[in-house]
Amino acid sequence: MEEFEEKRVKNEEAVDLLPRTPGKCPVTKCDATVFPSNVMMHMMDKHSYADGTINSEIYDHKPVAFHFDPSRLEYGENRCVATLAYGGSIDQPETQPGCDFMSLPNAALINYQHSYDNFLPIMMMVCRSNCFALLENRKLQQELSSLRGHKAGTYVIWLVAPKTTRKLYYTLTIHDRYYHISRSVIRSVRDFCASQNPSEFMVDDDNYLLLRDSEILQLMSKPSTKTKGKQKRGIPVELIVYQYPRDPDSQWQKSDQGKKLLIKMPHTKAQIQRTINGKLSLTKRPLSKTVL
Repeated sequence: MEEFEEKRVKNEEAVDLLPRTPGKCPVTKCDATVFPSNVMMHMMDKHSYADGTINSEIYDHKPVAFHFDPSRLEYGENRCVATLAYGGSIDQPETQPGCDFMSLPNAALINYQHSYDNFLPIMMMVCRSNCFALLENRKLQQELSSLRGHKAGTYVIWLVAPKTTRKLYYTLTIHDRYYHISRSVIRSVRDFCASQNPSEFMVDDDNYLLLRDSEILQLMSKPSTKTKGKQKRGIPVELIVYQYPRDPDSQWQKSDQGKKLLIKMPHTKAQIQRTINGKLSLTKRPLSKTVL
């Protein structure tokens, strides 16, 4: 009993230490400065119903599938393509982040929104950038971007949420409509209060997926005439969110359930091209690295 109480107090202290400092909304066309406990309210009121944005609840190891259309992105623009409410394990309210000592409870929610008081708001961001953003020399980066940056060339995709006491990971898989080409990465969710400008965080942070223009064109393959009316426009995406055990010797990993999930979990990423006869060929490795 004393051990349980000691652990509870320790968890409460961890939540109390979470920053309350406001951060700028990562969406380029939004000038709002938002406190961490108000991100859910802001996300629901300002971005959930924006054109081209999907909104959904998401739970541990439960995939969410949707499409996003990168064709209308302007160079340098951060756009939110998905607003997500993370609720821990499905059908287990006690595992919601606000109840499980993972995040601050949400404030300023009204009416039906109160059902998300203890959920964690997550925004999936996409930015059209260029390869110069990977240069460590900021001055050179700015000079080259001013000369040729308008031609873009890359798309950066990442997830952002208020800071949590435990890391939250996700597996992001992007593929064409026939699943001939796919890219899959394992990343952790970025802190809402940190800079969300790709040219500032890409050099030191690996928590994003980088796609080149040529890859976007492949992924945006046109549907056949037979299925054209049934297919959604854009690139198919599958997203899985989960809390990865921090202790390599944890009981969870030793359990049968943990072993099964770890075996299924992809640990590398590459562009996979499937030919008609079903053979696989790894033809290109992406620029960013996979780090756990």
